[in-house]
Amino acid sequence: MKELREFQKSLDLNQRQMARLLGISEPNLSEILAGRKTPSKKLARKISQKTGISILKLLFPLGGQDEARN
Repeated sequence: MKELREFQKSLDLNQRQMARLLGISEPNLSEILAGRKTPSKKLARKISQKTGISILKLLFPLGGQDEARN
């Protein structure tokens, strides 16, 4: 998920710090960042509130795994 990675970079957070900020486990965050998992509606709302990323972008990322690699 490109937007989530950009948010993480903008705050200079490592994955552990980012997971703590979002209130989720590191493995869960890793799966979301890699495009292998889509957050639940509840989690997408929580992430959106903390990052400003659109809930729709979190639930329906464009490009899937290819986007996560770029």
